[in-house]
Amino acid sequence: MTFPHRPNQQYDRYIKESDFNSCKRILEALCGHTKMRYGLIRKKDGQTWGNWCVYDYQYQKIVAKNSETYVTIYQAIRKGLSPIYIGDSDLCSVSQWTDILQKFGLKSYISYPIINKKDAIIGHLSLMNAEPVNFDQSKLEILLPVCSDLIAIDFKTVIEYRNTRRKLEQELNYSKNRELVLSSLAHDLNNPVSIVKVISQYLQGNIKDENQKSLLKKIEEASFRMKGIIDDVLDFSSIRLDDGFMRVRDNQRMDSLIRQILSEFELLHNRTLIAHINLPIDVPCDHHKMGRAFANLIGNAIKHGNPHQNIEINAFIRKENFIFSITNEVSYPQSSDLTDLFKPFIKGANSNGLGLGLFIANEIAKIHKGKITVNLKDNKITFNLMIPIDSTAPLL
Repeated sequence: MTFPHRPNQQYDRYIKESDFNSCKRILEALCGHTKMRYGLIRKKDGQTWGNWCVYDYQYQKIVAKNSETYVTIYQAIRKGLSPIYIGDSDLCSVSQWTDILQKFGLKSYISYPIINKKDAIIGHLSLMNAEPVNFDQSKLEILLPVCSDLIAIDFKTVIEYRNTRRKLEQELNYSKNRELVLSSLAHDLNNPVSIVKVISQYLQGNIKDENQKSLLKKIEEASFRMKGIIDDVLDFSSIRLDDGFMRVRDNQRMDSLIRQILSEFELLHNRTLIAHINLPIDVPCDHHKMGRAFANLIGNAIKHGNPHQNIEINAFIRKENFIFSITNEVSYPQSSDLTDLFKPFIKGANSNGLGLGLFIANEIAKIHKGKITVNLKDNKITFNLMIPIDSTAPLL
């Protein structure tokens, strides 16, 4: 007897070959014990029956799962919940069973129901062979109930895993679509907010009335905060949509980039930032992303640091690693677990942003094969962004 190798008629992409590993091992053990060539498991879904696993012991593999041959034999021989043991169809007392087995070239057949905890049939286990088989029925009467219970458990587990895979894939698709919507919305808002910022700056330079200048300054600061939120959303979406994969890795001048960002923050916030920059070599990185990481770290220090204390910035090379370090005195008590600072949507006590700045900075460090560490000592907090200059160099 042979089973045709034909594919499933209804393909389900959520079905994995590993779903049948447990049943395969059970059938392999039973075939080895009984000397049967074929082991077959059928599953009931509602009022519908379908083949679950068909195993060929001779070739040690699962074969076609939609064998019409098996369905015909199963429908003709299965009777209620009673097990059936046929070692030699020529000696079988039921002529109908003898005829159907001989029709398909079978001499031996074992049939056993799979029952759930509610005593309802949920499946069926069969073993078949083309030659008579002399098996020990008394041992099978002990073994098959155990195998039946294991198969019933496996049915439930596999279906749950399959549903979980389906829901997870759907949620990932929904999540990706949400990221695309956020990214599109942020892009659409970026230009008008930038225009408001530029116009407010222009008007401040051409209006003499101090009250009007003060209002324009507030408009500029508000537009700057809005621009920061939009940039965070764009970076957040970009990092998640790209799965942290960086496509551009060119050598960049970090000293000029850092000084440019510092001057922008000093001008906008009227703060003096103490910087010590010693970068004799270029650093391989994504220029835009690294600039966002610097800006997020500096912005975090200004937003959450003591406004009456200096912010100190150091940038240097140490042991084949580029290090950007920023230290400020904290204004509010910090969580005992500083790693929480790098989680998305974790906001400080006086924050009016989204709580994405440090998360984005840390993700940018990761895609550069680097990291950000944080240290709190005597009410001073230090963030160290480190990335290797050579991808083979170990991080400090």
